[in-house]
Amino acid sequence: MPSEGTDMLEVGFHSWSFASLPLETALRRIKDVGFTEVEIEADKIHLDPRVFLRSELPPLRNLLVDLSLHPNSVHAPMNGADLASAHPEGRRQTIKLLADTLEYCRAIECQMMVVHPNRSESLPVGREAMKKNAIAALKELISKAEDLGVKIALENMIEEADGRFGSRVVDLRKIIESVQSSSIGICFDTGHTNLLRGRLVTQEMEIAQAGEYLWTLHVHDNDGKEDRHWPPGEGNVNWRETIESLRKVKYRGVFTMEIQERGNPDELARRSLQRAINILSIR
Repeated sequence: MPSEGTDMLEVGFHSWSFASLPLETALRRIKDVGFTEVEIEADKIHLDPRVFLRSELPPLRNLLVDLSLHPNSVHAPMNGADLASAHPEGRRQTIKLLADTLEYCRAIECQMMVVHPNRSESLPVGREAMKKNAIAALKELISKAEDLGVKIALENMIEEADGRFGSRVVDLRKIIESVQSSSIGICFDTGHTNLLRGRLVTQEMEIAQAGEYLWTLHVHDNDGKEDRHWPPGEGNVNWRETIESLRKVKYRGVFTMEIQERGNPDELARRSLQRAINILSIR
């Protein structure tokens, strides 16, 4: 939902914040709080093709229409899915699972799927192999995305052991430039970048690097030590810098909050929405 002073950015919420609830209930709760944009989780819960029946896709699409709740994005499966896996069979299975998820996106008229370029399990293969494997897998997957009219947004990852390819936006751009498709861009995660503070990496640097490829956001806060997924304003992310940087690159996508479920999810959603409105009003 837009608000005074937000530069008309829509504020979205992630169904992961209601992970303990069935998808229909989660969507109704998100709408009741006041959101009109949603990212739907698809990792072992909600829209994951491994747990959500294809036959239920038309009713889900009808529900979204009835609620006037727009599916801005779907978060692709992560567990059991690794585009950079050292094992060809693992990559093949990942491509198949993500292709199925793209079909789910199309069925509910969602035009974007957020994808992790790798998992920590592939770290032992090294940065170059992680990059090579992810690029090869995405070159196979992107044709499916193009055919369906669904875009893929690569998410910047949490750095691990000083060697995770994909923890910096420049890594994502290398993948994009290699895949060479207008259907691949970036989902910028504020919390993951905040964990790079000790390396003098800033929100401004990474948002500027994303530039024209910045299609969507995962907005959350932390203490700079662990991936807490707190509501914005409850950690030490520099939100003034973040908002000013988004304005500099003329970002017009959704301000989607990815907050971990804890306590009362309805109260958490309401608090998150108010914090987002306040942050987007920064001048």
